[in-house]
Amino acid sequence: MFTFTQAALDGYIAQFFFPFLRIMAMMAVVPVLGNRAIPARVKIALSVLIAITSAPLLPEQYSAPVDSYLGYATIGREILIGAAMGFTVRLIFAGIEMGGEIAGLQMGLSFAGYIDPSSGSNNTAVSSYFGIMAVLLFLSINGHLLLISGVVNSFQHIPVGAGDDLLGISKAITQMGAKIFSVALSISLPIIVTLLVVNIGLGIMSRIAPQLNVFAVGFPISLAVGLCAVLLMLPYMERPLRILLEQSTSMLSRI
Repeated sequence: MFTFTQAALDGYIAQFFFPFLRIMAMMAVVPVLGNRAIPARVKIALSVLIAITSAPLLPEQYSAPVDSYLGYATIGREILIGAAMGFTVRLIFAGIEMGGEIAGLQMGLSFAGYIDPSSGSNNTAVSSYFGIMAVLLFLSINGHLLLISGVVNSFQHIPVGAGDDLLGISKAITQMGAKIFSVALSISLPIIVTLLVVNIGLGIMSRIAPQLNVFAVGFPISLAVGLCAVLLMLPYMERPLRILLEQSTSMLSRI
């Protein structure tokens, strides 16, 4: 006959439940795996599977009653750590999409904005295109597998119940947040420079021929030149985007 004490039962629950919260929090925030198109049941089932399979690899967990004050504090801490890890990766995707937003604004495509159902925000066609390309590159470098290995390895560096010093995580998020604007500008800079030259040429033409309607002529020219610039820079965008995505996934190990 098997008997369980309350302390042993609390230990078994803590060994699975607390790591599951960190994994689930990261799964809900991280790009691709946390997409709205993926049902919540699939995310929960995947988090349970990762927690069960990685339980033997985790360091010895401390036991704390889940329904106690210490258990509630541990639950909040694990959710914050997991969400922070997923948020660092999402910031890079936000920078790439912001670069497409800036490029679309310069091309005049901001008038054709629509609600993206995956994020619930108002995006342009160029921003969505850059986001889709980033997702495909992310999957091509096995970024989803790097995310899973990163959250499992995080229990070696930040064990459950021992992550009181969250200064390193907050500093990493701040550094990644500061990269959003630099990433967006570096991606959209060729298109901005090209369209700046076009606008200068249109301004000179309006001075030479005042009867020319710059607004009627400039919009299709800016749109056509912008699309050609996007087409020409596509072969050169794969490498910087790949480097950015690799940096975002390696940030999990540096946390």
